[in-house]
Amino acid sequence: MHSIVFDIGGTHLRSAVSDGEAKLDKVEKERIPSFIEGLSSGEVWQGLIEKLTTYALKVEDEVEKGAPIVLSFPGPVEHPSRILSAPTLVGNERSMPDLAALITRATGRRTYIINDLSAAAWYLQRNISDDRFIVVTVSSGIGSKIFDRTRLSGVLDNLPFAGEIGHITMESADGDVRCDCGGMNHIGAISSGRGVERLARSMAISHPECFRASVIARQFKAAAEELTNEAHIVPAARLGDPWALDIIARATAPLARALLAVTVASGLERVVVIGGFALSLGDIYLKALKNEMLKISDYDMISDRIEGLLVMGKAGEEACLEGAALYALSIR
Repeated sequence: MHSIVFDIGGTHLRSAVSDGEAKLDKVEKERIPSFIEGLSSGEVWQGLIEKLTTYALKVEDEVEKGAPIVLSFPGPVEHPSRILSAPTLVGNERSMPDLAALITRATGRRTYIINDLSAAAWYLQRNISDDRFIVVTVSSGIGSKIFDRTRLSGVLDNLPFAGEIGHITMESADGDVRCDCGGMNHIGAISSGRGVERLARSMAISHPECFRASVIARQFKAAAEELTNEAHIVPAARLGDPWALDIIARATAPLARALLAVTVASGLERVVVIGGFALSLGDIYLKALKNEMLKISDYDMISDRIEGLLVMGKAGEEACLEGAALYALSIR
């Protein structure tokens, strides 16, 4: 059976029709207005619902009447399909609509909503042979999902906090850091791409003599207050700059501690790393994460496995769409 799938990102909406093998057709991409443009939450939801409904009605003759709609959503989702927050769409607004019910009412189709990282896990499981693995994204924030192919549910996300390791508090050796959610010293505030930038700027200002010896200062001529991952930290790390690599390692340490604990507690066979910041560094990031995990591991049974534990996942622009399509097949 076909399905209609959507990936609601922070900036764009991707739409497609999926066949019985999760192959995509009729793929479309358009920008989603959000609170950043000054819209009220009501206006954001109304505009989004109109876009979802318009596409579903446009392709209704190409899919069976019983075909479902599956949405990949950028925020926590409580089982079965209740969204709890949508910061990239409506900021800190806490009142959420029953989006699944509204779409079902407008289209006459069963509608399911899953977290976008859950969708990514469904996508990645096609290329991961292990039975139980965790997908962790390292980008502007930190998030994760465990996939267990021995369970009918696949992704372990029946609880809304499942995978929200970015909001675990860790001690910060480099001073207190406020998370984007408002909390202090969360892993997402320290170990994310944004966390790396914050730490780099702070260390460059507090230890100027070390910063002046870096590639970033000598070759890139960058000022401490202006450091960014794209222009400075990532290129310097690729050149083997010790200062940039040390910043990445220090920021990565809390995430390494959390992943080691989750791996041992859950019996994970693989840690699959995705996300813009991690992917921009590739093997450099994997090496940093592995080294930090080895530093805190004093148990041979797991230490001997860390080298082969971590892999970089390949998740392109349509990964969440394909993941939503695979999830649609699972609910038949």
